[in-house]
Amino acid sequence: MKERYLQMHMKHNQIKPPILITAGSTYLDIDAYACAVALAELLRLKGESAIAYSTATANYSVTSSLADDSRLLHILPLDFREQEASYIIVDVSDPDYIKDSVPLDRVVAIYDHHVGFEEYWASRIGNGAHIEFIGAAATLIYREWKREGLQQQMSPATARLLVAAILDNTLNLTSSNTTEEDREAFNELCRTAGVGSEFRALYFSEVQKSVEADLKNALLGDLKTLRDTTVLPPKIAQLCVWDAHGILAHLPDIRVWLGGSGAWMLNLISLQEGCSYFLCDDTQYQKNIETVFDVRFENGVAGSCVSYLRKQIIKKAYF
Repeated sequence: MKERYLQMHMKHNQIKPPILITAGSTYLDIDAYACAVALAELLRLKGESAIAYSTATANYSVTSSLADDSRLLHILPLDFREQEASYIIVDVSDPDYIKDSVPLDRVVAIYDHHVGFEEYWASRIGNGAHIEFIGAAATLIYREWKREGLQQQMSPATARLLVAAILDNTLNLTSSNTTEEDREAFNELCRTAGVGSEFRALYFSEVQKSVEADLKNALLGDLKTLRDTTVLPPKIAQLCVWDAHGILAHLPDIRVWLGGSGAWMLNLISLQEGCSYFLCDDTQYQKNIETVFDVRFENGVAGSCVSYLRKQIIKKAYF
């Protein structure tokens, strides 16, 4: 009887296996960054051993003022039992983008707003798969906070990260993929973060300065490679800035930086104008883009009256 009691007591008090929350090792924008930090904080409030972690270099959307207050780790603690860890993936669901850095058989949950792999993950982890076309993955993470009823315990620094992620991924709440849930999450998170309408201008101004200070790395840090592509070039970069004209002045340099490895396209989002500029030099891909998006290229640049996110460009081109 005593032995059975001791076994039950030990089982009840055993250390829970750790959880690594990551977007993989190749890409880290503000949405992935914020999601990992916010979900790790939520799980720790629930008593889990959770760490937000990535070896990827954060792109220009993760501004220095936001990163300074966060808890995303690039090196695991020495006492962290990585070999026993379960994984939660945020802001990405394509297994080809994460399989080299994450053991797919240890993924227990996934949160993403890029659709296309719902069946793959549902067959592997069932209800652990949260993939839907919504403005920001950050909104999905905030949904988890509300479901647990713990949103009032969120730190202001984490709330600011989620606010920035929603702004960035919805083009300042103007993109067509913005949902009412995105807007509600944004408003509630602003109150938690203690920020007002001025935060938008402050955030996007800091992003613009970061991009212009190191334009080459900003471009190469947000470059997506498409597989089996025929309509769009195989490499698509994206920049989201307040004023695109300063970036357009560097077109000769952009051609050198992006043109070294085949056909390319840059989706340059100008928030001040509410539009996108498509940059592409390949004449066949220009014709494809002109047909799908009703634009006209001149000297490798086509202006669209609509502001597009890259994921919207890909969806419109292929679906």
